[in-house]
Amino acid sequence: MLPDVQRRTPDIKISLTRVGVSDVRKLLRIPTNGERPIVLLADFSCFVDLPSSQKGTHMSRNLEAINEIIEEIVKKPVYELDGLCEDMVKEILKRHNYASRCEVEMKSRLMVMIKTPSGKKEQEFVKLIARSTAYRNKKPNIEREIGAEIRGLLLHPHVKGGPSPGCGQRAKASLTIQVPGGQLVKIDDIVDILQAAMSSRAYGFLTEDEEKQVLDSACLSPKSASDVVDDILKEAKKRFAYLNGMKATAKCTAKESLFTYDSYAERQTVIVP
Repeated sequence: MLPDVQRRTPDIKISLTRVGVSDVRKLLRIPTNGERPIVLLADFSCFVDLPSSQKGTHMSRNLEAINEIIEEIVKKPVYELDGLCEDMVKEILKRHNYASRCEVEMKSRLMVMIKTPSGKKEQEFVKLIARSTAYRNKKPNIEREIGAEIRGLLLHPHVKGGPSPGCGQRAKASLTIQVPGGQLVKIDDIVDILQAAMSSRAYGFLTEDEEKQVLDSACLSPKSASDVVDDILKEAKKRFAYLNGMKATAKCTAKESLFTYDSYAERQTVIVP
């Protein structure tokens, strides 16, 4: 039998916070109640911590656990994405007995239908985010998060009174919510909060008249990246008041139209009714 190289004592004894695999792409079919399953092309990242006494980690164990859990979900009537990540971290932590922490993150895109100002249907893609962390010697030993990211339009506050060339900013905003066991957070609620926080929705195609409608509407709600983050968390505290004590994290990046840099804002808060 070949020696287990990963268990050897390393020459330089330094612990590592995260070791594992990233961008593991898998096709998911999420069952729904009596409807067609939701099909997602998801990217998984799986990490464990590595003690200073261990030379390396067995990354194949992460892939084995991912494959086995994904095969199991087709047997269940409804499956939550953060629950999927939770099952994965539990199984991966079992297979790495030297690790004290394991993290699994899933990112994917969900197609939703939206309407332009004139009522025409258009496809929009929402980024889904699910994350779970398992701890061997900490209470609570499981942390779960679910979230989404959307694209939109911002009109900077200094241009109040009407649009001008270069005043608009394409932006993306995200909200992730910590979810305790037994509780449910709907992606639709998160997306609604994100869309309402923008000056306007972003579209793939608009007619000239529709563009004018969108800009006129955006002028009524000028915002900066920090304004968006504040509005997201303000509404999240109301919408998810039942998640007392859980963390909510909002982020916004705005593409500057005149400058070579982007504007960025981020804030984390605790939900208190």
